[in-house]
Amino acid sequence: MQKTFSILSVVFFLLLFSQCASDQRRLNRLLMLEAAALNATTPDILNEYIRLDSASVTSDNRFQFHHTVLNTETPDLLIDRSAQELKELARFLYFTTPEMAIFRENRVTIEYIFSDENGRIIRTITITPEDYNQL
Repeated sequence: MQKTFSILSVVFFLLLFSQCASDQRRLNRLLMLEAAALNATTPDILNEYIRLDSASVTSDNRFQFHHTVLNTETPDLLIDRSAQELKELARFLYFTTPEMAIFRENRVTIEYIFSDENGRIIRTITITPEDYNQL
């Protein structure tokens, strides 16, 4: 009886683990499709200073927006000054827009990566599920 219980326990945990891994792979595929759809429309000039270049997804299902800061000799300062506003806007959009449901429902972390025109990363603004659920 003890041996049977042990075998059943191992099988149960293996099935549970494979289901979790399967869910993560499914989510990764969905996020990759979202990134590909967005990339079909990039580059996209968002304003005088910021261009959206692309989107990507990491293996741990972080969704990344890659931006370039344009038309300024002080891109670091520009992003530093507007970082809090950008974070608040992102939180608001993720919490309120139907297009962002996939991120909310799956508790996806979002990263906004800002680079200068030479490709040097200036700053990464991270929005976690806890951030956009505290609106």
